[in-house]
Amino acid sequence: MLNRKIIVSLSLLLGFGLSSFAQSDLEDWTYDKTAVKERKVIPHRYTREANTKFQKRIHRVIDTREKQNLIMHWPRNAFYRVIYEAAIKGPNKEGGVQAWTSDSLSIGMAYSEDEILGRGGQEFVTQVQDPNFPDDPYMVIDTVLQIPFEPEDIQKYRIMEDWIFDNSYSDFRAVIIAIAPLFNQVASGIELGEVPLFWVKMDDLRPVLVNQELFNPFNDAARMSFDDWFEMRMFSSYIVKQSNVWDMDIKYFEEFKDDGLQALLESERIKNELFIFEHDVWEY
Repeated sequence: MLNRKIIVSLSLLLGFGLSSFAQSDLEDWTYDKTAVKERKVIPHRYTREANTKFQKRIHRVIDTREKQNLIMHWPRNAFYRVIYEAAIKGPNKEGGVQAWTSDSLSIGMAYSEDEILGRGGQEFVTQVQDPNFPDDPYMVIDTVLQIPFEPEDIQKYRIMEDWIFDNSYSDFRAVIIAIAPLFNQVASGIELGEVPLFWVKMDDLRPVLVNQELFNPFNDAARMSFDDWFEMRMFSSYIVKQSNVWDMDIKYFEEFKDDGLQALLESERIKNELFIFEHDVWEY
């Protein structure tokens, strides 16, 4: 009788434990992972204008289809979902950020929630049978079909960054200023090329990214955040623009317009030029 009571008690405890585990938000872990969720943003150090001896503004594109960037599309916490939801919430809600229309990031050029939701979609004009003449298949009317934008279609991101040589620290570092998801703009069935969906200031986005877990292929117990990933520059990218008097991308210059290979070589030349500058500021 005593053994039966013990068995019943153990069964109840086990059932209660399994029920509690099933209802808790542990994401299939045997312990509660809070390391990333409790992190705070480490601000960038203050830079004095008098100590800045060199600065160059660079635009890069991160392609998530590259092997090094595949973790941005980790199904459990994809980056497109993080940045899109933050932009939809807006600056007045917790976990939200302000979305801007261009990389100028200036007041008066901000997107509202409805404007963001309306961007990226496609409209098609097609003919359907006129409901007023159901028996006549030749009576048709024009109808506009709208295909809403799907954030998971985002495959590229454009980042704007400043490369700064700080004389007081004797280092040459990059600071990401803003980031923009890219999408293929389509009008009347014609593809118009890749354009930014919206721009977000990185300083506004960092408090969101610092608590967003990123997959670690080497150790599930030592995952970093998206903020760590960007700050440590663990992504692969290519340069599409450096500051110039016309404020144009490389591909729009006359000598590179119809030659993608030469545009890519120019991108590599700019990258190498930054490396050479950093090398030349030291004496051996």
